[in-house]
Amino acid sequence: MFAVIDLETTGGNPNSERIIEIGIVLHDGKHKIGEYTTLINPEKEISAFISTFTGITNSMVKNAPKFVDVADTVLELLEGKIVVAHNARFDYNFIKSEFRRINIPFTKKNICTVQLSRKVFPQYKSHSLGNICRDLGIEVDNRHRAFGDAAATALLLEKLIEHDTKNLLKEYLDDDIKKIHLPEKLNPKVIEILPEEVGVFYLHDENGNVIYLDKTKNIREHIFTFFSKKPTEKHKQQLYADTCDISFELTGNELIASLLETTEIKKISPKYNRPISNAFYKYGLFSETDPNGFQRLMVKMLDEDENPLLKFSSKFKAEKMMHSILTNFRLEPTFKKIDNAFQYNKRMQEVLSKFVYPHDNFFIIDVGRGGTERSAIQIEKGEFKGYGFFEPAYINHPDELKSMIQFPKESVELKKIIQNYIRKNSKQVELIAY
Repeated sequence: MFAVIDLETTGGNPNSERIIEIGIVLHDGKHKIGEYTTLINPEKEISAFISTFTGITNSMVKNAPKFVDVADTVLELLEGKIVVAHNARFDYNFIKSEFRRINIPFTKKNICTVQLSRKVFPQYKSHSLGNICRDLGIEVDNRHRAFGDAAATALLLEKLIEHDTKNLLKEYLDDDIKKIHLPEKLNPKVIEILPEEVGVFYLHDENGNVIYLDKTKNIREHIFTFFSKKPTEKHKQQLYADTCDISFELTGNELIASLLETTEIKKISPKYNRPISNAFYKYGLFSETDPNGFQRLMVKMLDEDENPLLKFSSKFKAEKMMHSILTNFRLEPTFKKIDNAFQYNKRMQEVLSKFVYPHDNFFIIDVGRGGTERSAIQIEKGEFKGYGFFEPAYINHPDELKSMIQFPKESVELKKIIQNYIRKNSKQVELIAY
């Protein structure tokens, strides 16, 4: 039994955007046996672009039910079904994220008709829903509306089943646990309860000791990939033989997963993880003005009272970063020919600002581990202090966030992780200066 799903949303990021329409077609593999569709009040503004693309406006969803109001109905419809969607990762992650906001765990086997159609119909160049349906003679009514696209995907599923001469669908439907090579000492029931959430997982030996750990966007998916085939390398074979149990810690977002992974490896020193060296700042990247008024970057060893633009654990890393900045952002000396000193120095400052914290004292606010929970990472006096989780309804001032913070010791590695995350996710995370 299948539940063919399509969603319309306020955007592409399931952590920050919301569902505005759900379309579900229940299918037994040969015929449609039921259907469901509803607009959803996303509890946020729908942009003009999305309204133009879908035809769904803010006024249309104003009095529509919120996701929490239809959650029980959706769960009932999906009970015992395999979720099918065109580009399943998108729709599945949005559904999962909506359930996560109301603290309902959601894990379903899912099939992507994009991936399946590429294998069943390799002769077609494009496997977008519109193009593959056109090539197969499937009519799509009400394109870019949830039920119209779900109905078209259901008809595509019928075609895929009809032409699946290699039994590809059966591979998708087989028990996933039977496809992987679990360590002999590991109970398969441990795998069944693994969440599809971001966090850190730990492999334990027979005495409960952590022998390996890793961060991941999806703990369950990562473990399935980890044990997808028997290892051939000697150290991996030994890890495989020693693994008796798996535990995990949810972090809500990738930044905290990275911070936790790094601090845990340094604290626990798992047998099969590569050790993280206890690096400390030795060199700095400095700026000085040359006789022509241009800012010039230089690397030199740090003195205690010096305050460089950036700090590094080695001269090699410092010089590599300097070269990267000068080359990638067109700041090499040869480019001075097309700039006056004022323009060049302004560009230099704009570039360097991307590699340092935007404030001396601030919190990075991101998604939490479920429900309405949020995470807070504290930077104080330009240094990482720690992280914690909180409910926004009970926090009214930055000072109140400080009581939620755990305090692992900062390292060079953690600072770079945070700076890179801010730079790459500036549109997703919120920064609160204090």
